[in-house]
Amino acid sequence: MKKTRIWSTAKDSIIVRDLLIQNLDAQGENNSALRLWQLGSKKNLLILGLCALGMGLLLFLPFGLAYKMVVAFLLVIILISFLFPLYAYIMFARSGGDFQEKVYNNAIQQLGQGLKGRFIDIGSGNGVLAVKLARQNENIEVTGVDYWGKDWEYSKEICEGNAKLMHVEDRVHFQKGDAASLDFDGNTFDGAISNLTFHEVKSVPDKKLVVQEALRIVKPGGCFSFTDYFYDKKYYGTELEFEEFLKKSNLAYFEMRRLKDVLPLPMLLKHPKILGKLVLSSEKK
Repeated sequence: MKKTRIWSTAKDSIIVRDLLIQNLDAQGENNSALRLWQLGSKKNLLILGLCALGMGLLLFLPFGLAYKMVVAFLLVIILISFLFPLYAYIMFARSGGDFQEKVYNNAIQQLGQGLKGRFIDIGSGNGVLAVKLARQNENIEVTGVDYWGKDWEYSKEICEGNAKLMHVEDRVHFQKGDAASLDFDGNTFDGAISNLTFHEVKSVPDKKLVVQEALRIVKPGGCFSFTDYFYDKKYYGTELEFEEFLKKSNLAYFEMRRLKDVLPLPMLLKHPKILGKLVLSSEKK
């Protein structure tokens, strides 16, 4: 029997790829090489912070009321644009709320206990999830696959470096590949995991085909833990259409649960743009 667990997020979620720090574990906290900051997000926050400071200074220029009202309005917009992602940034950091770690660990736990055999991480990014999966399960080998396009600041070398730093390079390997056309025979892996990758695949417009491809390479009796915008109509159609797709995937059952029912979330993290619409879908074939 194939056991699948799919995490889905709503539109505009900013878990993982658009956020902050990606630490592997407490050991990584003391190793600067493992403090894998999302440089683009840091730059954006810095720019917004400087803009807010600049607008604040403009308020003190000796101009009329209309000028000050316009500047104050723009300042409020910039501050909201700055403080909201900054809050999420802090809450996902290990030194803050550590929710990135909690989301990763929860996703891995959905695969079950006593894992053995070959696993694949589809969309490895910087390799953090693949390395964590291997470290928490000593009897598995993990293959990480990513396209590592120009839009991301990751590479195969970064992934391999992280695996080496965590002493799992003998069980974790990485290769370039397209998630819509994985270079593996059917029923190759004992399990698969993926984190906010499928919607980024540009080679196919219908992202359900990417999920279908991921299901293809897992053996009967294998397990899954996927995270993506499964309820975003732009990628997967309506909720009903996606659920119908799952029903047609030869699955015995599936079950949806919102993340807020699985993990205790602070109020602001329940916002739809962060974790508010994250849904757990458990399936078995």
